[in-house]
Amino acid sequence: MNFSRLRLGIGFAVVLGIATATAGLAQYNANPDAPIVPPTATPVPNITSAPSTAAPSAEPTGRPKRGRRAPGPASSGSPNPAASETPEPPQFTTLDGVWEVEMQPIGKRLATYTHLGVTSTGAAVNGYWETGPKKVKSRLPMTGTFDGRLISLSITLPNGSTATFSGYVEGFADMVGIYRSSDKDANGTAFTAEHRKKLKS
Repeated sequence: MNFSRLRLGIGFAVVLGIATATAGLAQYNANPDAPIVPPTATPVPNITSAPSTAAPSAEPTGRPKRGRRAPGPASSGSPNPAASETPEPPQFTTLDGVWEVEMQPIGKRLATYTHLGVTSTGAAVNGYWETGPKKVKSRLPMTGTFDGRLISLSITLPNGSTATFSGYVEGFADMVGIYRSSDKDANGTAFTAEHRKKLKS
C-alpha cells in the first residue's frame, strides 16, 4: 500500500473540511447584533362582498283578521278621554209620564192592559188610572206616595170601593207589584208596568 498517497488524501479532506467550516462560521458571524427577521408570508387580499345596489324590499304588512279592527295610529302618550255616558231619557229620571200596566188574573188566558198617568211632587203622587175598552175608556183619579223605591197608589172606583197598586219601582223604568180591586181582595193580582212616554200636556 502507498501510505504517502493515503496521507495526502486525508490531509486534503481535512483542509477542505476546515475551509468549509470557516466559511460557514464567517457567514453566521457577519453581523451578530442584527435581529433575526422571520420570513414574511404572502398577504392574503381582504375580499369583501360588494354592497347591493338594489333597494331593500319592504316587509309585507299583515291585514287585520276578520272580526278585528286594524291597529290605529301610535299613541302620543296622552291618555284618551273617558267616554261620556249617554244620559237617561227624561221619562226614566222621574215617575212622571204614562205607565203601561199588564195584569193576567189567575184562570184567564189573556192579559189585560191599562195605563197609569203619573205626576209626582216630592213623595206625593197624583194622576189617573185609564181603564176600559179602547172606545169607552174611563180615567179615574189616583193619589199615592213614592219614597224612591216603594210605591203605593189608590184609585176610587165608581162603585165606591178603593183599588190599590202597591209594589216597587226599578230605575224609573219598571214597576212590579200587586193590584187589589178592593179591601176584600186579599190575594190580589200581580202586575208589571213599563214607563212608556212623558205625560202630554
